[in-house]
Amino acid sequence: MNRDISQQITVESGMFKLLTEGLRNTLDWKVQGNDFSRKLTTLRFMAQSFQRHLEHLLALEEFDGYMTLVEEKAPQLARSVDALKVQHEKFRTGSRRILHGLERLAATDKTRFNDTCDEFLALLEKIDDHNQRESDLFMEALAREGGGEG
Repeated sequence: MNRDISQQITVESGMFKLLTEGLRNTLDWKVQGNDFSRKLTTLRFMAQSFQRHLEHLLALEEFDGYMTLVEEKAPQLARSVDALKVQHEKFRTGSRRILHGLERLAATDKTRFNDTCDEFLALLEKIDDHNQRESDLFMEALAREGGGEG
């Protein structure tokens, strides 16, 4: 993997982590009363940033990043890479659906708002699990390349 791409992925992943943390803080924001319009506005803004960055980071991983390296260095892990790519598509679809729902959500529909927040939190958890699997796969590929167990 090209050193510039490696650095870019490291920076982008760090920014993504910060965005995810900001999203979690926004989702955890306790609203007093029935007016959650401020939280909804902030959540829409954060969700838009998250969506754009998610798309960008996934494209980097798939086309210039670690996935290509894993497939080159450890072709026997290609199925695992393919499974991660399938998850990427689910994340794209899920985050777009959530964002679309937030954009159409009325600031008075607290039930739908809470359901959407729960759905967003669930997506973030799946992405966290996925990121750990990506890291494990990358380390496995490096171990195999270096003559480690595998």
